[in-house]
Amino acid sequence: MDDKEEQIYLSQIPKAQPSRFRAKTISSIMDRLIIEKGYAAQQSAQVLEEQWRIAVGEDLFSQSRVGKVSRGILQIFASNTIVLSELEYSKSKALRHLKTTLPDFKIKDIRFKLIS
Repeated sequence: MDDKEEQIYLSQIPKAQPSRFRAKTISSIMDRLIIEKGYAAQQSAQVLEEQWRIAVGEDLFSQSRVGKVSRGILQIFASNTIVLSELEYSKSKALRHLKTTLPDFKIKDIRFKLIS
């Protein structure tokens, strides 16, 4: 059998089809798991609360609750009107601190609400 006959013979052998099942990387599986279980949101909420504690101090932190960041606006819930006015007074300092320590949150403003 010469080279030409060998090439013809080999060309008639069906080629292996790629598998329709693809192996997934561990990182893609872990990313999906983190998103589905909400671990990323829990961790970011903890980071935000810790930075809020540093920004306003322990006394005001214990009298307030951190809400969600929506469209760059962080919601903070105050336990009473006195705390609400204290938070309004320290808003600029706290906002500056949060902007510098948490740039990924893209916080533009803080809104305070009274817990009913």
